[in-house]
Amino acid sequence: MSQFEESDLVKLTKLCHIECEEAEKKKLLHSLQGVLNYVELLKEVDTEGVKAFNHILETMQNVTREDEVGETLPREEFLANAPDHVGGMIRVPLILKY
Repeated sequence: MSQFEESDLVKLTKLCHIECEEAEKKKLLHSLQGVLNYVELLKEVDTEGVKAFNHILETMQNVTREDEVGETLPREEFLANAPDHVGGMIRVPLILKY
């Protein structure tokens, strides 16, 4: 089983330009070791005869359905669920400034 040592973490944080405090290092070290343990577990899975894929969606067929018109909420009821609205439209926070 592969071990992810603290020295490996130091190298990784330097490569990624990430600063970690000691508590964060311990937590990160534990998480990364968990990932490596999971990869080791996956190596035990029998994949004999399983076709290799470049992308998981290669085998999928068109799974979309036809649009169906259904009941809609009245505008007043719909807007009653909105945290803020003006002029019959939902007000959302500004995300772009130009």
